[in-house]
Amino acid sequence: MSDTVKTTAKNPFRVNLDAEASTLPGKSLESMLALFAHCQNRGAPPSSQGEENTSSFAAASSPERLSFRVVGRQVIMAALEQVRMLQQRTNEIQAIVLINNWKVADRLWAELLLDCKTPLLELNFLQELWGVIPDRLEAGEWSMLRHGQQFILIHAKVELLLSRQQNLFELSDTLERHLGLWLKQFERILEKLDEKSMA
Repeated sequence: MSDTVKTTAKNPFRVNLDAEASTLPGKSLESMLALFAHCQNRGAPPSSQGEENTSSFAAASSPERLSFRVVGRQVIMAALEQVRMLQQRTNEIQAIVLINNWKVADRLWAELLLDCKTPLLELNFLQELWGVIPDRLEAGEWSMLRHGQQFILIHAKVELLLSRQQNLFELSDTLERHLGLWLKQFERILEKLDEKSMA
């Protein structure tokens, strides 16, 4: 009895992932619309892989019954790809910042910030779709809840450094260490979500 209660208490999902996804639960539609609006403003599809992800989604959804698990895992795959690409870009940008001026640094950060919002919106959509309880999902040292709060702090720190325009090395270091660590943790969280969804 106690084992059953413990397992239920640790389950990060409120939704039956095997149920047919005929309608979107809760605020999922709002999250999805926000995601598409963001991607449309960026001039890019929600998936960074274009046709490849479209075909993999079509293959996964080819059976008549489309479950919450299938839809959510497609979102995770797209978000993981984006986070991995952002890790590469952050490494490149933190080096470029050191050999340029504040105007270039400001432009590079603005582009990176917009691209960081895409997987965040996808995570919001997934949270609504699966009914994920953010403080029940931990990957390493951070919970999903703390992960979102951490990005707000990183964003504020970078904006402060850009407004002061005093030390490009500190800005580069913040991008490499703080944002870099955050992106690695994002990858772990997405992998953990995928793992838990298959349990």
